[in-house]
Amino acid sequence: MPSDFIDYHCHLLPALDDGAVDLRESLHMARTLSSFGFGTVHCTPHLIRGGYENDPARVVRAVQLMQRRLDDEGISLRLVPGNEHYLDQYLPEMLHGALRAGDTRYLLVEVPFHAGPELLRPMVQTFAGHGLAPLIAHPERCNAFDPARATGVLRGALSLVLGKESEPQLEESEVVALKRLGCRFQGNLGSFAGYYGYEVRERALLFLRHGLYSCVGSDGHRSEKLWEMLVGGYSVIESLLGEEGARELLRGTLLANGA
Repeated sequence: MPSDFIDYHCHLLPALDDGAVDLRESLHMARTLSSFGFGTVHCTPHLIRGGYENDPARVVRAVQLMQRRLDDEGISLRLVPGNEHYLDQYLPEMLHGALRAGDTRYLLVEVPFHAGPELLRPMVQTFAGHGLAPLIAHPERCNAFDPARATGVLRGALSLVLGKESEPQLEESEVVALKRLGCRFQGNLGSFAGYYGYEVRERALLFLRHGLYSCVGSDGHRSEKLWEMLVGGYSVIESLLGEEGARELLRGTLLANGA
């Protein structure tokens, strides 16, 4: 694997949230990510008011300390400070000074898994007022982006296998509407590998076929089975996009170009 892949979503920093539990696990994860081909990792611990209070200053300091340790260990990764911002009523007041996805105008945002679409369009307007745009984490895992919502039909990805319905259409879906409004979407490699279940995997494949993803992330929380997840997810992406298309997605080229 090349070493120019970018992981836009990773819980690598030790003991900040539900990610790596200690430095030893962080180093194990870092070695795995580097061996796979990542050269840059965005460290994105949860930022949830009343839960994980990982404000930007704390994350920046943790990244600086971790980067020094990686350098001392000879692990070739460049760490970038970030957050996984939880979409709730407190998020708007956190936007000033928030950590973006590198040099872009995008902020990584986690939509509550069982939220409806009513939260999403006001979010886009609020971000725009701060010169920002949402980079929505793993939309394939969120009910708000279920393509069945566009048709009002109670169906899931399972119906594709059973042959009872055709593939859901995305033209009128919320995920397409939000992309037109300036949102971008980050897919989880684990979703393609089936780590979150069959329906999430099928939704991820649907979104990938329709070109909705601008980047991917490991969303790595633990060192256990991380390698298998990365390899499995990449092989699925490559099977659909081809080698160059898969590498372009993992390099973050589309996000850098605003696509």
